[in-house]
Amino acid sequence: MTFIVTGSNGFIGYNTCRRLVELGERVVGVDDLSSGLAEDSVPGVQYHVHNVVDADWMIRLLREVRPTAVIHLAALPRVSFSVEQPMLSTDANLVGAISVMNAILKAELIDRTRLVFASSSSVYGEGVALPTSETHPCKPESPYGLAKLQAEGWADMFHRLYGLDVVSLRYFNIFGPVGRFGGAYSTVVPAWFHHLFGNPSYKPYLEGDGSQSRDFCFIDDVVCANVAAATRKRGFAAEALNIGRGSAHTLLEVKTAIEQVVGKELALERRPSRIGDVPHTLADISAARTELGFKPGSDFQAELASTADWHRRTFAAA
Repeated sequence: MTFIVTGSNGFIGYNTCRRLVELGERVVGVDDLSSGLAEDSVPGVQYHVHNVVDADWMIRLLREVRPTAVIHLAALPRVSFSVEQPMLSTDANLVGAISVMNAILKAELIDRTRLVFASSSSVYGEGVALPTSETHPCKPESPYGLAKLQAEGWADMFHRLYGLDVVSLRYFNIFGPVGRFGGAYSTVVPAWFHHLFGNPSYKPYLEGDGSQSRDFCFIDDVVCANVAAATRKRGFAAEALNIGRGSAHTLLEVKTAIEQVVGKELALERRPSRIGDVPHTLADISAARTELGFKPGSDFQAELASTADWHRRTFAAA
């Protein structure tokens, strides 16, 4: 099979490309390197440095490659950035998604090519019932969350109008190896490891009182979901599926777990809560279990240890 992975040099893209190559698949990567790194290229992947918002170029690429599926990961997935730069964020997160859907249509691949769209738990917004199922009303609190929800609406429209085989995966908080500090999916985990292993002068901080909780999902589990969604024999009808662990940890619990893993205290500067942020996330992943055979790991401490080891080795080699 042949796959196009957009955002191929980002955190999720790199790990997804690597897994597909390990499976012996043909992989074509697309990344404009606005946040992904050229060094995060997987041997065996055919890369294109380009922005998916370029609709005409995307059509030409789809006509040339004729992929089995497009795994659309290219995005600017930062809530704070979207609040500061709503136009730039929406262009990347909504217009880019529509460009990919349009390319599948205009390249006359509707009956051949599936779209796996990287959505986000940000579509739900604040004050949701926990655990949150896909049927819960969506009221996003940021331009980023709104753009992802609107892209899901476009996916549904393309399915109903043209028969596009598409599924939206609503990622919760993702962490793991190659999740770099300052990257698109930079959360407290890479930021705190950056201080511990990369730059001790960087002052780690905690926004709010630390009681806010997150459903932290390990990158390997996200990659498994991506591959399962891209390769499932039965098609999709614009479904949305939560991709998370199905359990949550407070930020203070994460701090304690990291200190236990590295054997070192993590002194955090306290800052006000972030605008557009939500206090708690917890995914109901029963639909993903049914539709994708999704089985996330349960050893959070071991996953943090693996992530710490990657940061330790990466900074030691720098």
